[in-house]
Amino acid sequence: MKPLFYEPGLAHSGPPLNTVESPAKSRYKRPTDYLSNPDAIVVGSGIGGLGIASLLAQKRGMRVLLLEANIVPGGCTHCHEIDGFEFPSGLDSVGDMDPRIGRGAYRPAIDFITGNQLMWAKMPDVHETACFGDDVFEWFSSPEKNIEWVERLFPGEGDVRGYYALEEKIEWWATSWAATKLMPGSLPVFVREGLYRATGGKWRSYMGRRVNEVFRGELKFSERLAAIFSYMYGNHGRTPEQAPFAFHAVNLFHYRHGAYYPVGGAGQIAACIAPIIEAAGGQVAVSSPVERILVENDRAVGVRLEDGTEIRAKLVISDASAYTTFMEMLDPEVSTRHGYRQRFDDIGPSPSHVYLFLGYDEEIELPKQVVWHMPNYEGISKWDLSKADELYKSEMRLDGMGGYLLSPSSRDPLHAQRYPKKSTVVALAEGIRPWVERSKQDAVFREEFRGAVAENLTKVVHRHMPELRGKTPRVLRAGLPMGCNPRAWAGCSLGLEPSGDRFVRHTHWLRPQTTIKGLWMTGQDSFSAGFAGAMMSSFLTYSALTNDWGAALRPGNAA
Repeated sequence: MKPLFYEPGLAHSGPPLNTVESPAKSRYKRPTDYLSNPDAIVVGSGIGGLGIASLLAQKRGMRVLLLEANIVPGGCTHCHEIDGFEFPSGLDSVGDMDPRIGRGAYRPAIDFITGNQLMWAKMPDVHETACFGDDVFEWFSSPEKNIEWVERLFPGEGDVRGYYALEEKIEWWATSWAATKLMPGSLPVFVREGLYRATGGKWRSYMGRRVNEVFRGELKFSERLAAIFSYMYGNHGRTPEQAPFAFHAVNLFHYRHGAYYPVGGAGQIAACIAPIIEAAGGQVAVSSPVERILVENDRAVGVRLEDGTEIRAKLVISDASAYTTFMEMLDPEVSTRHGYRQRFDDIGPSPSHVYLFLGYDEEIELPKQVVWHMPNYEGISKWDLSKADELYKSEMRLDGMGGYLLSPSSRDPLHAQRYPKKSTVVALAEGIRPWVERSKQDAVFREEFRGAVAENLTKVVHRHMPELRGKTPRVLRAGLPMGCNPRAWAGCSLGLEPSGDRFVRHTHWLRPQTTIKGLWMTGQDSFSAGFAGAMMSSFLTYSALTNDWGAALRPGNAA
């Protein structure tokens, strides 16, 4: 029987691993011919696109043509392969992977779409640390352990048990929002909205309240305790003064039972799924950017690639984000007539990310947990995350920037086998739209910005990984945006902004079924941000498309 999680010494099974001798980019080539008359075309190979292609292949035997603009498939699951090193582009940590505890939905889902070939490694019990100046707090893979240390260190500073109870209620009520994605398009919007209002409960009400408002007001948290429970605000890109409490709470809920990492690295996900698509007669085509989704008589009939190649299909599913789909790939007249172009006057992109990649030509024992280093500036309380974040972004103050640090080489138990005598570190921080746009247009600014990012994030890395002080990396790359999706709006990493409005007012058009016949959506924008949200979107899209509601309710079940 296959173990639930990776155990030391366990032999690798499944598709070949990406290695220094055989990286992913050596395995994928732009096709000379494309699949003719596919049953479906999927645009974009993020986990949403990979997932829906796998579901259609396995459950319906459909021949799916999966088109990817990049040189390798995977979206946020692909890895940047640089000078013999591998750096993940977005998937650093996934929660809720143990089906015996928590919601139990994500593990069956990923097991099904990867053909049960992917192994997961459980990260340490202390899976994250949050650092506020000299104060370091350890986050355990257990609510009970976290409640114990919070109540011991901060007696009388807030109702921490009340918070965990509220978190569970918000998570439960989120099913009402998920249901809006499955309601048929024939149901008028006012009816869908009425049902959502009637069933939204705490999910909907707490989407209209800010993180600090609830922590400091309702739960009576002290300033520092509210900051400590806001440490992972970078997971959704909004500070405690801006973020909707409900979305922040479900992000914390996602990791309440720990964090997990794909064995063989994030690139192993596409390596598992591509053969499933091909076994059903489908094709995974890289270096094949789509220029236009073809629409005739208000029906999607195929796509035109940037090289002029046209491919026809009765079903087109876009995993290319809402902005790219409706603003760039659809004819403007069609997009305007269906009311999509106007939507983007009222919603913006999520943040981009600045990054630092460090690669060392030696095997270095580095921590497995993620380190969250909070921004810190003289004259600002270290607990005032919103003010520090505002200073960082408004004045481009990189000297006190925060950071999100991890060592992919330490997290993957097979890394030493795949990349012998090599160690890697990734450090991330949020970026903003003006920096991305100026970097594209101003070469001098771009190089100066890269240098400043490298200098300041290296300081953060050395503070938390002292083993690296005095060592010279073989690879040092820095800049922005991160590069999960090279075509993303303003380089954003999480699709559209994770505001309360996105999950309330915009939910009825950010959904799998579009108003254009034959055109469907999947990925982050049709459901929720991040790897888990994009993965589950593929099941929701499949359910809405096929009326197979069991796929969404029981994602691990085969047809």
